[in-house]
Amino acid sequence: MKLLNTTIALGVGTATAAGLSLLKVNKDFVVGSTALVVGAGLMIALRDEDDPNKKLKDYEYFFNKAQDKFEVANYEGAILDYNKALELSPTEICLVYSMRGNAKRNLGDFEGAISDQNKALDFDPLYADGYFNRSSAKFKMGDFAGAIDDYSQVIKINPKDSDAFFNRANVKKEIGDMNGAREDWRKAVDLGDEEAEKLLHENCE
Repeated sequence: MKLLNTTIALGVGTATAAGLSLLKVNKDFVVGSTALVVGAGLMIALRDEDDPNKKLKDYEYFFNKAQDKFEVANYEGAILDYNKALELSPTEICLVYSMRGNAKRNLGDFEGAISDQNKALDFDPLYADGYFNRSSAKFKMGDFAGAIDDYSQVIKINPKDSDAFFNRANVKKEIGDMNGAREDWRKAVDLGDEEAEKLLHENCE
């Protein structure tokens, strides 16, 4: 399945593969988030030390430190820096909570991960990435019905999210709903997912 780890998803495949081998990364969000963090980093580099908006600069500094630590699987250190970023009242609070939740998930703290995704969704109930990330923690805890519900919510918000269809198909396969799995793989294939096409072919009767 596909994991959504925002900017650093492509750099932590080894760290997450053993525990969540069915999950895959949401590629569309990786691209957008990379631009966001690179942009934030440039703002930090270009901002004068005497900038009156020091609070925002400090938020960006700690957020980017957290992202760097997440990328090298230093999840404990990343959580500490996400905490500091949250203390500085960021405007991207959904993203920070969601990323901290991903770090907790990768440490095996699935309840903490779900709690952080819930906090992100409290701020924005239409934050699709919160549902996507929460579903992976629910899946690892064996809450397959909850994972399916969250992927369904992602699809409701963004009907063209092929990764959500792909992952929901794999969860359905886990619970023996092969008809439902094939239906979701077909939808993912229609959206251009080559891995879904392979699984659909392998699981066709």
